Amino acid sequence: MQPKPQPKSPTTPLRPTSGQSQQQKPFLVNENPKYHFVDLPKMPETQLVMAIPRHIWLRLQSYIPAYEAVTLAGRFGADPGDYEWELLTNPEGLHWWRRSADGYESLFGLALVVWRGEWVELYGLVEVDETSPFWPEIIPEEVSNALPQRAKLLSRQEGRNEDEILTQLYKDYFKSKGVITIDQPGQPACRRGSIREAERFRDALKGLIQRCMQSHLPSEVK
Repeated sequence: MQPKPQPKSPTTPLRPTSGQSQQQKPFLVNENPKYHFVDLPKMPETQLVMAIPRHIWLRLQSYIPAYEAVTLAGRFGADPGDYEWELLTNPEGLHWWRRSADGYESLFGLALVVWRGEWVELYGLVEVDETSPFWPEIIPEEVSNALPQRAKLLSRQEGRNEDEILTQLYKDYFKSKGVITIDQPGQPACRRGSIREAERFRDALKGLIQRCMQSHLPSEVK
């Protein structure tokens, strides 16, 4: 089921946010290109938009706490893809807590909800902090292979901690690409996601919706 096209044409690719380097080209993963997402100009950091029928969003509000809430995982985590979602109420939306191979989750995606008649609009983005195992995921292989060796060399030359040097090298690389969103003393640095990561978020949302629609909610089980 697809939303009806709105009177205006869809918004063009996002403009850079304040202070964003021109080295990263803005992009928008749009699951419904013929739909006009009214609030896009208010949220220029958006990387992903979707429009779903309101009854599906209402069903997700019952499905997630019963079957896929991140809090349902055991003390040792869970398999990637299991128990990765968190509903938000103020503002309304959801978090995707993506799991790594070791079973533990880290915040990866955020989608805010805007009600629009019989439809619900999702405005999403990917943001990854430096404590996440997915922090270096978008670094090209040749760079990723070189940075640990450089950190080891600098550690020997300067007598500094190798892990701290590597952390700074990752951060410097992301700064050069203009993807750092938060870099404040006393808190983990954050970077924005790549288009491939935004597409991964889209696919995770579509999978969540599919499982939701194929399930029996507790209220439906006799």
